[in-house]
Amino acid sequence: MRSMVDTQDKLIFFTLTLIMGAMVIDFLTGTLAAKINPNIEFKSKAGINGIIRKIASIALLSFCIPLSILLPEGIGLGALQILYLGYLFFELKSILENFDKLGINTLLFKEFIEKFSKTNNQEDKK
Repeated sequence: MRSMVDTQDKLIFFTLTLIMGAMVIDFLTGTLAAKINPNIEFKSKAGINGIIRKIASIALLSFCIPLSILLPEGIGLGALQILYLGYLFFELKSILENFDKLGINTLLFKEFIEKFSKTNNQEDKK
């Protein structure tokens, strides 16, 4: 497993793969929530729009890879990794929202996200 992330380049592609996996899980849990939850109207148009948005996001995130090389001293790769981790965080948050819609208790994860968000907001204000 370590050999998959032993270089900066491999780490970037590994993180992008995690994002794509999270996108698939997000789409599937969102579709399932729309099917199961009577308060959510299931529309194929919304699903297709979601797929198009995710494909566009992957295209944009992939486009950032060659751009990151243009910045000097590895700054671009570091910035790219931060962008990817932030995007992965939002995908995970969306998955948790879908779990909520499915009736699965996500209180433990919500508390973690709130504490993590508060810590980041306090650091940003300094």
